[in-house]
Amino acid sequence: MSTETIISNEEDEERAPLTYEELVERFRAKVGSIPEECHEAIMLWKMAREVQSARIAGENNMRQVLETGKKVFWGDEIPENIKRVMLRGEDKQLSDLRKYEDTLARGAEKAFKNTRWYNEVAIPAAEGVGLGPMLAGQLLWQIGCASRFPSFGRIVRYAGLDVTQEGKAPKRRKGARITWSPELRTALFKLTEVWNKMPDSVWRARWDGIKAWYREKYPEKEVYEEGGKKKTRYNDGHIHNMARRKVQREFLRNLYHLWIEYENEDPEVEKKYPMA
Repeated sequence: MSTETIISNEEDEERAPLTYEELVERFRAKVGSIPEECHEAIMLWKMAREVQSARIAGENNMRQVLETGKKVFWGDEIPENIKRVMLRGEDKQLSDLRKYEDTLARGAEKAFKNTRWYNEVAIPAAEGVGLGPMLAGQLLWQIGCASRFPSFGRIVRYAGLDVTQEGKAPKRRKGARITWSPELRTALFKLTEVWNKMPDSVWRARWDGIKAWYREKYPEKEVYEEGGKKKTRYNDGHIHNMARRKVQREFLRNLYHLWIEYENEDPEVEKKYPMA
């Protein structure tokens, strides 16, 4: 086992091969930055995520095999009797994975609900709207400790919510190392999608208000040229996403300051976790 090569599943880290010992040390360092009261919850959350990844990979593989078989052997549709045989084992395995994922997720949710961090930081930051334990776990795993960010601006950059010198949102560029966390940005996107589907929520009201302000400021869409290509800005989609980032920053500000207050109650935090 010690010589096995394992690929890290963290989306915000380079996909370099890791030995088993290196993976254990990285996990230990990661957990070391997380409040001790959340260790049980984050371990169950992490296991649920790994099982979820295995389930999704299995489902994708099954769809690919069926699609390939259909095209190669039948060209139209696989006969039901053949499909039943092909799926019998996979269906059982995927069903077991779903049950295991469910069990782990329920355990993580219960454990999170018993922590001060979830009740005094995560929930108030979202003003009690839309942030469940599993999504909170994703935020906790990516940030770990708010005190390692010496200012709100630093955590904004880590979340990919700052702007480039051209005034645009940072994006992946071929050959360039990213300086922000794709996983954290994904978590914030998921949270705002929850709010987007809650028309009566305070966050959706703010979002709509920001969009109205942007539309008044930029009443017409603009066509411009970049890299020899014509592009459009200030259309409805662009304004929607500009407002989304404003809402995400407002939530992140709440989260950061509440988290700092929570950590300030522990005088050892600054010694444990160096600044980012």
